[in-house]
Amino acid sequence: MSFYTIKEAIRSGLRLRLSLPDGEHIVEPHLLGRNRSGDTLLRAYQIRGPGQAGAATRWKLFRLDRIDHAVEAGGRFKAPRPSYKPNDATMKGGIIERL
Repeated sequence: MSFYTIKEAIRSGLRLRLSLPDGEHIVEPHLLGRNRSGDTLLRAYQIRGPGQAGAATRWKLFRLDRIDHAVEAGGRFKAPRPSYKPNDATMKGGIIERL
């Protein structure tokens, strides 16, 4: 299940490969929480994504119910990326796990 894989990846600083309908995303997961509506969300720093050839990496917000599969992508990250907000305002429903 993606939930536990993502939660453990945040704790361990592991990069993930997320499979979504638009393609594969390689991310560094930073924050898992819920929005006001109760949707479970992942805030992650995207290393690579669909159609991103050579484009800058960036912060992304993913809904867990739209992630088909999450697996370790190999590699670790040791510290939060710049502009990381551990008290992300989007997570009004509560924070489950964070760096």
